[in-house]
Amino acid sequence: MSRHLLNGGVRMSRVIAVLCSSVLIVTASATESDSVPTADETDHVAPAPASASPSGSQPGSRRAASTRAAQNGHVEWWDRAKEGTVGRYWIKSDLSDERTRELGQVLNQMHGHFVHVLGSLQIRGEEHFNVFMFDRREDYLYTLQSRFGISGLGSAGMFFVRPEGGALAFWVGDTPWPRVLHTVKHEGFHQFAYSRFAGDLPVWVNEGLAEFFGESVLVGRTLVMGQSNVRVLEDIRQDIEEGRIISFREMLTMSSQQWLDSVQRMSARTQYNQAWSMVHFLIYGDNARYQKAFERYLALMNRGHTSEQAFVQAFQTNDIEAFERRWREYAMAAKPSAFVTAMERAEFLSAGLLELSQREIYPETIEELQEALREIEFAYTLQAQHVSVTLKADDPSLFTIPKDDLSRQQPVFELVKMNPSRIPRRERELEEKNPTPPLVRTRHLRPHEIGVRWQRDRRDNTFMYEIIAH
Repeated sequence: MSRHLLNGGVRMSRVIAVLCSSVLIVTASATESDSVPTADETDHVAPAPASASPSGSQPGSRRAASTRAAQNGHVEWWDRAKEGTVGRYWIKSDLSDERTRELGQVLNQMHGHFVHVLGSLQIRGEEHFNVFMFDRREDYLYTLQSRFGISGLGSAGMFFVRPEGGALAFWVGDTPWPRVLHTVKHEGFHQFAYSRFAGDLPVWVNEGLAEFFGESVLVGRTLVMGQSNVRVLEDIRQDIEEGRIISFREMLTMSSQQWLDSVQRMSARTQYNQAWSMVHFLIYGDNARYQKAFERYLALMNRGHTSEQAFVQAFQTNDIEAFERRWREYAMAAKPSAFVTAMERAEFLSAGLLELSQREIYPETIEELQEALREIEFAYTLQAQHVSVTLKADDPSLFTIPKDDLSRQQPVFELVKMNPSRIPRRERELEEKNPTPPLVRTRHLRPHEIGVRWQRDRRDNTFMYEIIAH
């Protein structure tokens, strides 16, 4: 694991290298509409054989699935999706060419960072990156079930392997773009990690590192890493205070099946938050004191050691309880980061502005926005990894940004009215009927400012938003 990558939290992307492996179901990114995936959906299965086609399916199974689709009168996604490569990834997608390229570039950039973190470890499986990108959830569910025998219910994306082949698969639909990117980065890590650990990476570190990368933010060719979301930190502190956390020793030895059983008994949020926090602690805690030992821990498991054996040897202690006590202190004292918190809250504010515009209400300041959203009792459900969180306008913190060590001045949100001269001529009549909502942007936010870009659908004169960093 490269110290220069993880320390400081920001790094420029470098040249992308290798193909990734045939894959294994390690996780499924959950959606709000369905339950957390069952053990059958995420259990370990046999790796793909070397003869599997690069498209992720053997010819016989492809023909059989196509025949079933024709009999059912279903125009199968597999037959109409476009195929191609973006960098080192083979992609099959029915998204627009622009979106497919954009997501392919994200995967390639993230791959470069995965290589810096795990690239020195020996390869334990073939490296082939297969990616299925779906526009519609229905096609995602149908294709996974009909071609691979996998239930995708409850997931926004997953990383899987079957004898027919393996791939990273996800659907986009109308999911907010930051959530799509989170799924791609999270599951993309699982895909890469399998090439180094096969199925032997303990679930807590697999999920913890996947969340660590999932929470990172790409800004151009820069990756902002290691930031802490205020909501997650508050949840972790509450879990510690109320005795809901899992002991370090239990986490170190927990199997995938035990993890899933625990998710179903307890809270998925608690487990995924704790896994992320433990990884964050081992990378950054006590001024990165444990980072080299964490690297050794991963290297030992890559060579076949068990999780507990590797931990004791790497950290040169069997007092795992002492590590847990130090982590608790670290987690209780952790401070939120401005950038990633602002990204999440900008999503809430944008959704609120969209709701107000449908009521023909156009606030001019953040204070007016806060008052208007409180009056209509606005609430927004944010789909975080494996859990959904409802943000409500009666929480005043959602209209602010915390100050962190990167910020010289207090970062703030502000609203900016759309400049009429910037509206394309062909949209001016539409603008009169449905004015563009105010723009949300930040000031004094580091390492980058963020803003909202409104996109008008001229077919029905409605808006979608995209949060961008610049």
